[in-house]
Amino acid sequence: MNQIPKPWYKEPWPWVAIAIPGAAVIMGITTLVLALNNPDPVIVTDEAYREISSGLKAQQAQTPDAASEEAEQPPKPDDGEH
Repeated sequence: MNQIPKPWYKEPWPWVAIAIPGAAVIMGITTLVLALNNPDPVIVTDEAYREISSGLKAQQAQTPDAASEEAEQPPKPDDGEH
């Protein structure tokens, strides 16, 4: 009946409680390292290139008057430029 209690570090449950967040930290660091060392490649397909180039042609097809009217408009008061 007069047993001496074991110190906390000799019990299994504190280590289980420490291991779960510890494993999450290790996996998070591993994921970060993998993501930084292996970036996603940029893939431009023919269809995407056609969409980009048609958008550029549409911008170039604007009349100079319409483009200059947009540039000459005064800034709106709520855009932060005072």
